[in-house]
Amino acid sequence: MKLHYPRKSNGIYILKRDDMDDIATMLLTAYMPNVLERPQPVDIVALAEDGLFLTIKDKTLGFTDAVLGLTAFGDNQEIPCLDDLYRPMTEVVHEGTILIHSTLQGDRPRRRFTLAHECSHWVLHRAFYSEGNQEYAFRGQYIACRANNIGRKYHAPKTDEEWGEWQADVLASALLMPVRPFCHIADKIIRKCGRRHLTDRVDYEYIEIIEEISDMFQVSKTAAEIRLKQLGYIQRERSYA
Repeated sequence: MKLHYPRKSNGIYILKRDDMDDIATMLLTAYMPNVLERPQPVDIVALAEDGLFLTIKDKTLGFTDAVLGLTAFGDNQEIPCLDDLYRPMTEVVHEGTILIHSTLQGDRPRRRFTLAHECSHWVLHRAFYSEGNQEYAFRGQYIACRANNIGRKYHAPKTDEEWGEWQADVLASALLMPVRPFCHIADKIIRKCGRRHLTDRVDYEYIEIIEEISDMFQVSKTAAEIRLKQLGYIQRERSYA
């Protein structure tokens, strides 16, 4: 799927938050339109493998800092890993390979979001990390995403890398919680409680709503809460002090 958005000279797209919902809708319409018909968990593995033709591998990644996921944009990329006995080894991966840290097998919502984040890098950032982009070629043709970058709250991204991580996070959220079915179920659940929106004051009802939505889409409660805030369902409580 070709994207028609402006780019910076180094290949990174210039995108707004609303653009991510449009891109997610285009992807899902092309590869699994049924998930746009009603609220349900998106099969992100099928989207990655059957739609985007990516290869997914679970590996114990051996970086010195906490890397949860990695996407290869070129062939013969040498990735530090650990074997079954936690001995250092090198995994050679090729273009279109996603590595997910094996520790996430026990945390399904976080694994799903990490995989969606890596798929988003593939869709958005191949030109940025390509072999032909000499400005970044010395980094290697892969991106390693650290735990503190996936799902991070970027209030004001500054560097190209920060913008890239922000884009991957927002598109991942839009893929796992498509805007139309998400808004449909959010409206229904919130109105069932006699409200039109939520405030950021956390109470029992607030927690129940977050949990119901996270269960519906099989995402973490944090991801569901951030998506509700992005779409205007959670508003700041006024202070009259």
